[in-house]
Amino acid sequence: MEKLFCILVMISACMPAISFAQDDGKYLAGSVPEMDEKVVFKKEYHIEGANRNAIYERVCEWLEERMKANGNSSRILYMNKEEGQVVAQGEEYLVFGSNAFSLDRALMNYNVVALCESGKCEVRIERIRYKYEDEKFTAEERISDRIALNKKKTAIFRGNKKFRMHTVDFADKLFEDAGMAFGLRNVAPVSWPAASPSPQAVTEVLPAQASSGISDTLRGYKQLAPGKIPGNIIKMLSEDWMLITAGTDAQFNMMTASWGGLGVLYGKPVAICFINPARYTYQLMEKNDIYTLTFYTEAYREALKYCGSNSGRDMDKVKGSGLTPITVPSGGKAFSEAWLIIECRKLVGQSLSPDALFDEDVKSDWAGKQLHKMYIGEIINVWVK
Repeated sequence: MEKLFCILVMISACMPAISFAQDDGKYLAGSVPEMDEKVVFKKEYHIEGANRNAIYERVCEWLEERMKANGNSSRILYMNKEEGQVVAQGEEYLVFGSNAFSLDRALMNYNVVALCESGKCEVRIERIRYKYEDEKFTAEERISDRIALNKKKTAIFRGNKKFRMHTVDFADKLFEDAGMAFGLRNVAPVSWPAASPSPQAVTEVLPAQASSGISDTLRGYKQLAPGKIPGNIIKMLSEDWMLITAGTDAQFNMMTASWGGLGVLYGKPVAICFINPARYTYQLMEKNDIYTLTFYTEAYREALKYCGSNSGRDMDKVKGSGLTPITVPSGGKAFSEAWLIIECRKLVGQSLSPDALFDEDVKSDWAGKQLHKMYIGEIINVWVK
């Protein structure tokens, strides 16, 4: 028995380091695509109704945020609006495992290339390099099919497995983040084996849209459930701003706003905004139950500045802004340049009072001034380009 055990140990020691059936098929042949023998992950997004400049601005914004979030030398290397091209260089850790006693990770460098056209954008991840302990190597040398897989393409060599799997997962997450930046959800992973059909990368569309024949005014938009609203609402409000639009076809007005939020009240999905009674929009908000909140890319910053510094009492504000008004299914008004439209029905309206303020600095800033009225609206429709 002892001799048999020794023989088994010797056989085991001589076997190549390969992982077999436990490997997820997601990481096998075709999951690491190549172009001209270089590892290049790529994904194409279709953004109906958006021109090249609008897509370019959103890509720049997304990549700038992502590179800054790395907290290191990651940065945008090249920007060309006329060509619709953006190139960024990223540096991130792939963490293979960690515990109280050890940390197993590799520093990965990569380039992101975005090629923007009207209605679509291709995003690539290329020039992937790793630094692991005292070694430096490229993706082609560690995770490509010809290096990482056995001859039958049914298993990953053990020494390559963690690099290949974590890189594929990294690419899928980056492409998902890019899709969210474009207002798309449920973007299918890029890393599907060649033998398996890849599901369509589409926005989650509510059944009602497919059968109800939504008006042509919303052509290019997809309808989302309120719980699927994309983006960071704090940034969307405080940095990007929104328009609050109240009224109907007969009379409506919009104003720029940077206060508000999203949430749940009385079991309903809600959006919150604040309007000062001195604003012209306030009168229309009080008269009507429906209003919209709309969000825009950086390409429309000047239009939002105009809406925030001019009053609809004194001029044709819509004409001056250059925005294109549309009527949404609830009867409210919005603008076709928006990448996100939230239709709301008033649920709660409450004027703020000095007694409601707890922050002493805020109290001091607003002492003797007219405070805003808070509107909490039930979200009844969401539209995303």
